[in-house]
Amino acid sequence: MTYTLVVCKPKLPEQYLTQRVELKRALDEAGLSKILYFPVFDLVPDFSTLGEIAAWLKQQSEKPNRLVVFVSPSVLEIVLTHLGAWPSNVFCGVMGKQSAKLAADLGVPVGQIIAPTGEGLDESEDSDGLARLLARQFDAGTCDVLVCKGPRGRTEFPLKLEGMGHHVRVIECYDRRVIEQTDVQSNALFELGARAVLWVTSSETIEVLDQQLALKSDPRLTILREQSTVLTTHPRITAKCRELGYAHVVQIATGIQSVNSWLTSNKKSMDNNKPISAALPPVTSSTAIAQPGSQWLGKAAFFISILSFVLILLIAFAGKNQIEKTRMAFGERIQKESTTLDLVKEDIGESSDLTKDLKTRFDLLELAQKEEASQRASLEEVYNSLLASRTEVSLSEVEQLISIAKRQLYLLGNVKGASIALSQAIELLEGTEKPSLLNLRTALEKDLSEINALPTDDLLRLAISLDSVVNSVESLPMLSSAQATTDQTLAELTEGPVTAVAAPSEPALDANADQSAGTESTFSVEQGWALVKQVAKAVWYDIKSLVEVTKVNSPEVLLLSSRQETDLRNTLRLSLLNARISLLSRQATLLKSDLERSAGLINTYFDTQALQVQRAQSVLNEISEVQLDLVLPELQATTAALRLAVAGQKGERQ
Repeated sequence: MTYTLVVCKPKLPEQYLTQRVELKRALDEAGLSKILYFPVFDLVPDFSTLGEIAAWLKQQSEKPNRLVVFVSPSVLEIVLTHLGAWPSNVFCGVMGKQSAKLAADLGVPVGQIIAPTGEGLDESEDSDGLARLLARQFDAGTCDVLVCKGPRGRTEFPLKLEGMGHHVRVIECYDRRVIEQTDVQSNALFELGARAVLWVTSSETIEVLDQQLALKSDPRLTILREQSTVLTTHPRITAKCRELGYAHVVQIATGIQSVNSWLTSNKKSMDNNKPISAALPPVTSSTAIAQPGSQWLGKAAFFISILSFVLILLIAFAGKNQIEKTRMAFGERIQKESTTLDLVKEDIGESSDLTKDLKTRFDLLELAQKEEASQRASLEEVYNSLLASRTEVSLSEVEQLISIAKRQLYLLGNVKGASIALSQAIELLEGTEKPSLLNLRTALEKDLSEINALPTDDLLRLAISLDSVVNSVESLPMLSSAQATTDQTLAELTEGPVTAVAAPSEPALDANADQSAGTESTFSVEQGWALVKQVAKAVWYDIKSLVEVTKVNSPEVLLLSSRQETDLRNTLRLSLLNARISLLSRQATLLKSDLERSAGLINTYFDTQALQVQRAQSVLNEISEVQLDLVLPELQATTAALRLAVAGQKGERQ
């Protein structure tokens, strides 16, 4: 039976590509024959809260440690796409290894990512595992934590952090909008029946999906609940699925790799455990709607049933007394005969217990002997088949890995991916004794050494980073919209202390008061003059602050109209797209010119002090250092050795 993986993950807007590209890549590598995308929710980002996150990162905190926790990969990609460069003094907390890899791909330094590894119960890949990890890494009450989440759910996690004494703030970064499923989509899912493997990542997803399918009033929903397999990632989701009536629910680790591993290891057991679906009679309008000509038959049947019920009541009432008398007589007779029967049973039981015991033991021994013989024959057959197909399976896997290495090297320019594929092929050939396979392993090691000598630049990752810059062009701040600031402050214009003139409160009692009267008069005049100068400076600052002057290198930058700003952003976006095409096609000269043109536009017309602009500049600088004019090895030795090994295998079969 061929199974179909039904992906029920929420749907992000089109500008968020990182998760979508990673999921497609993983599904392509898994080689699944049938996949059905069946999203239940649309995720709508809340841009006002994204601004609050940026403001929180710029604030000063009294706590020694600052931490931003993302409860799901979706909120992680939404926030980091709009945030820009990650601050160096802030830690990033996520719920598992998959989210940690996504954070690293989006620009968060690996040393600042905190994530449970999933090794053991103490570091489970969920909110409980992250809470225990934070309790070990940070002292109680030393963190200022910002929890970024979606609507509803995960309410217990912030309470745990508050219980540790940390200062916690919760922000909902997006809203979930239910996708109304059409009849065509629902029928496609119903038709799968026992062949459906639903991948569900939240309890709200399976609840809303079941509600929408129930609205279709289709009897095939019962078959889907009883025979389909549901893969979940948390005990809470598993409990919700079983509550809704799904019979086959399996809890796995997070990530598409866990889904692929489960499908590979459980395909045979699924074939054995799936019940045969019963054929359902088609529902037609002739059976659903009563015909007008048959209404009198229904009325007659109803009247007959009422009459029969009345007759039964009368017969039961009339025979009640007779039945009671008969019951009592039979009871007395049965009691007498039961006493005699018990005595006979005791005699028979004593004589037959030994016979039954011996017969039972003999049957058990005979059954055990038959089972042992059957198992021995099955084990011998399996062992012989494994010995016969070991070399064939290893060679087919090596051939597949070599094909993957060629695609990674020639199509994507991914030197690291090709190196990993060839290393795995060498590991499969360890311990072999056939000369053809030994030659193939030697050729693989030779080509692997040539590949390892090349620079490992991941062009796909750089292209994804460049796409994020293209998507953020519309939100990059320009110099024409920046506010001018003055070069002097009120404190600089009002230098010098203001000395208050204190009037004497009592008449002078000293005998020398008349002699010092002239000196005190002169000192009071100097203080008054200083006070007048101070007031004059403050008035001059108020007049001067009415006009602010901003200094720029190119005056025409500040004279752009809104139409010109739009054209400038479109020009920058087109230049970045050309750079992406040049990068993927490995055109070094065109890539250099496109990057220089884009960097010139950014440095001239945009505010280089903004985090988004700095992140775009860092991405362009990283891409400019890539070496595209490399001579990639053609794996000729490996291809020739593989051809000889395959030919030798065919000869052995004949």
